[in-house]
Amino acid sequence: MYKTTGLLAALLVTFPAPSAFSQSDVWDGLARTTFDIPAATLRIPCAVLEDGTGMAIPGFAPAFALNLQLIGDALRLVEPIQAIEEIPESCLDTLVVDGNIAIYSTDSAELGSNDAVNTNRFYTIELQATIPPEGPIDFTVLTAEDRLYLRPTYEGSNFELRAGIAPYSRDFVYDDALLELAYKEMLDGITVFEAGNLEIQCNFDDPQALLEVVGNLGDNTQYRIKSSLTATDNNKIFSINCTAFNRDINRLELTVPSFEWTITLP
Repeated sequence: MYKTTGLLAALLVTFPAPSAFSQSDVWDGLARTTFDIPAATLRIPCAVLEDGTGMAIPGFAPAFALNLQLIGDALRLVEPIQAIEEIPESCLDTLVVDGNIAIYSTDSAELGSNDAVNTNRFYTIELQATIPPEGPIDFTVLTAEDRLYLRPTYEGSNFELRAGIAPYSRDFVYDDALLELAYKEMLDGITVFEAGNLEIQCNFDDPQALLEVVGNLGDNTQYRIKSSLTATDNNKIFSINCTAFNRDINRLELTVPSFEWTITLP
């Protein structure tokens, strides 16, 4: 059973309530935990808070944004910290508090560097702190391993088609059947080099507003090319784009125009 003499009580002692949960922009733009090299600080935009059994800790926010500053051989918890009242889907890391022991873990940390050598390098890190009755909380490194991440690639077909002539005549209906076909093509053509939570979505992309809605069957929205289009609109394009997003590192990996139609009207 978690006791209030643990990490959270220490947080509230170390940082009085008004400043403990103040807003700050130090995590802005961070999709994952990043080591801020100039500040020598590990910026953690979101870590889910759990007890030793993996359950939420009553009375406290379910997640926190944290900063761990490198001081000597330790990573010290420093301001600002921020409570997160609802765990977002993008929350990747975990902070387990069991008695006076806190363990932080991540599989997706990276260096805050623009160097090409670090572009696809990710770190698996596990840190542990023994929480003192008062004073700073220092984490030591239990494990730290890096890996060179290989992004997925797509080697499938990209179909270039004509809209306005057979088989995609003016009256042809574009709907979920085509999205499902594009999704299958994406699955068949993608090569994943590192196991992970890869989410694939396919949607119509119509930046020039060439399509109009002609019906809905449940969640299935149906489109046709606009009746107002003429030969002056020829060579304009709409498509079905399929994206692959890796939830394990919160990164958009690929956007593939699986099916691309060019307006071709007499």
